Amino acid sequence: MSDSRTALCGAGIVILIKEGVIISDLKIKEKPFAFTIAETLMEHPFLLTAAACFFCITTVSSKISWLGSLIPAAVLCMCGIFAAICISFDAPEKSRKSIIYTLSGISAAFSLIFAYMLRVSRRPQMVVLNIGIIIFAAVVIYLFATKKMDTKRLILLLFILGFLIRLAYIMAVSIKTKQHDVGSLEKLDGHLGYIGYLVYNNKLPEGDVRDVYQYYHPPLHHIIAAIWVRFQNAIGIEKDNTWENIQILTMFYSCCCMILSYKIFRQLGLKNNGLVIAFAVVTFCPTFYILSGSINNDILSITLMLGAVLNTLYWYKSRSIWRILCIAACVGFGMMAKLSAWMVAPAIAFVFLYVLFKNLKEWKKYLAQFAAFMGVCAPLGLWWGVRNYITHRVPITYVMELSSESKQYIGDIPLTKRLFDFSLYQFADVGDQFGMYEGTYNEFNPLIALFKTSMFDEMFTVHYYPDIAGINKVLFWSAVVLGIVGFVSMIYCLINDKTWSRMHKIFLGILYFTILISYYAFCIKFPHVCTQNIRYAVLLIVIGAYFIGRLAQNLCESESEKTQNLRIAGYTCLLTVVFIYSAISVVVYDVIFMT
Repeated sequence: MSDSRTALCGAGIVILIKEGVIISDLKIKEKPFAFTIAETLMEHPFLLTAAACFFCITTVSSKISWLGSLIPAAVLCMCGIFAAICISFDAPEKSRKSIIYTLSGISAAFSLIFAYMLRVSRRPQMVVLNIGIIIFAAVVIYLFATKKMDTKRLILLLFILGFLIRLAYIMAVSIKTKQHDVGSLEKLDGHLGYIGYLVYNNKLPEGDVRDVYQYYHPPLHHIIAAIWVRFQNAIGIEKDNTWENIQILTMFYSCCCMILSYKIFRQLGLKNNGLVIAFAVVTFCPTFYILSGSINNDILSITLMLGAVLNTLYWYKSRSIWRILCIAACVGFGMMAKLSAWMVAPAIAFVFLYVLFKNLKEWKKYLAQFAAFMGVCAPLGLWWGVRNYITHRVPITYVMELSSESKQYIGDIPLTKRLFDFSLYQFADVGDQFGMYEGTYNEFNPLIALFKTSMFDEMFTVHYYPDIAGINKVLFWSAVVLGIVGFVSMIYCLINDKTWSRMHKIFLGILYFTILISYYAFCIKFPHVCTQNIRYAVLLIVIGAYFIGRLAQNLCESESEKTQNLRIAGYTCLLTVVFIYSAISVVVYDVIFMT
């Protein structure tokens, strides 16, 4: 991503810029300043993504103003002009000016139509997503037709489409609907009330945090959201929109997950088709759409966990104090967002010990680094729990427990049935079965619930969205196939694959099984339907995507003539399933947005 010769501009629209020089006045000149800026920006994808999200601040509201429609339209027009310049580069010299003027005019007209549709549409999210899909398809066709498509450009295009889906999602979903533990501003409870308390009082909650719904959570996400709300107030954003725009933050975190996943895949050796396939699995996983609009602390902690994984891979190569401090900051701030970020710690500890025992002659250097790690990580990750324990004897690992009288209680179901019952009736409806949300029964199998919630969370069921009936099953079963393929590929690679580092194998193995076992333990300790949710085990998606990509890469790179036909068939089947999964994921949520 950082090496790509492309530029991502506001509202997630991208200009594909050709490497080389820009044509102006029919003469070849040096790169203009704008081109240099574009290349520089692409070296900082997080800052560029933040800028793109910020441009959406006027777009995410129940009724978009003319300003809110003209800003993305102006950006779209600018992108079209740059694209016209790029296309003209390959044209005959005599026709370059006419191509630039013609395509720029078309871009301007198209942008005005886009602005009008965005302003008057009752469902502006449909305008954003469907026009984005049209532009995406046109650019893909153009690049393939002109034989200019490469891995970096395809990854970038997938990122753009992923950005637009997330943007459409937060435009469609309010902060008061399709949320987890949201609470209210009126009662100042739940995650929204937690943020409101910080906005109104300029201080952390006082008293026993167990007394107010969700106040026991560490406050990093809520502090950032409160600062964001106050900033919007300062620049004149309407009061109601300042709260809705909390989703801009969570969308940014979700987009960062795409970038971090890409970088992790690269560090672990994926390239070409394997990299594209792994990235597509993450980009079009509905979990990340849903988390982009969820204003609780889940997605920030997931982002920081991925940051910790990436920086661990960097540190293994560089062994620098800077990288180990980055790991410490990611883990510490991750736990300051949500305590469950600790789950990356065992795998990271293994890498530290592995490096130490491989370099015992430098033990002083590494012990000093580990001490620096603890000096940063421990205070950041534990201060909230220690504070509450000292003031009100709240256990550091406290988690709010629901009553056994709750409608979603499933503790009366035998554990063996919960773990091993895969009766077919559980797949009659692939939406998560939640009695309090009109489900036919309470979902009880943690594994089935993991797949169901990863595609539809708790509320995106045929009961509420009957138009997705049928296609939701295609999405679900394609995800199940990919999940099984990813797991089998992981087991094979961990045991038999000799082409990559033993450290990487053990690191990913520990990370995967720590999260999986913790998820099952959580479901058993707190036997309620709501605990059986992918949001407690999201990194399994990224790890699974990596091993799906690795399988695809191995199938493409193997030189064995005996298995050539089998490998081609296997790769074709895998690519087909990934394409169906990605395309149907977009279609299902496109239909949901229309409802």
